[in-house]
Amino acid sequence: MGLILSARCEGCGYEERELRLGTTHSAIDEHDVEVCYLFPATCCGRVQSVALLLGMPLPTPPCVSCGEPLVLEREKQYRIARLSGDVLKGHPCPACSAETLSFCKEGQFR
Repeated sequence: MGLILSARCEGCGYEERELRLGTTHSAIDEHDVEVCYLFPATCCGRVQSVALLLGMPLPTPPCVSCGEPLVLEREKQYRIARLSGDVLKGHPCPACSAETLSFCKEGQFR
């Protein structure tokens, strides 16, 4: 099951909607599970949802805004869903770099 999130920075007012985090039940049934993770796109200063295949190296997909190669780094991935619970506040904003980016659950996908 996945989450549909919105993001908002209290510092600069940056906003993003319809971000997908997680996977679907049908993807879990497949041998190669595709999971959506959130990464900053430094080229455009936005959060982007990127589909990754578990167990495979990180790809370099195009930025959905400008088409530039999106360099993914595990260290910069937004870690929201954790075993200890969801961490929705205090993330670095891709637009202003302040740690005032918050995520809000808007829905789910299966």
